[in-house]
Amino acid sequence: MAKFKLFILTLAFLAALMASLSITDWGPVTEHPLSYSPAEGLRLPESGVGDIGFEIFTIYVFSFEVLALVLTAALIGAIWVARKEDA
Repeated sequence: MAKFKLFILTLAFLAALMASLSITDWGPVTEHPLSYSPAEGLRLPESGVGDIGFEIFTIYVFSFEVLALVLTAALIGAIWVARKEDA
């Protein structure tokens, strides 16, 4: 019975994932609406950390969330494999 519940939960997750993928607008981003531009007379920062952060949390937010889910599952799997069995 537990495997059946897990199967149903997996199907529900996949259905929600496919629904969110189908309604997402994947059109190209031509320019960053919140891109940083320095005041007149100042130079652009040499570090691209702000641009990377902007892209991660706007353009690539879905990929970022999937990566977080995969890493969380890997961590839980590693803990499960490394646990000591009661003898």
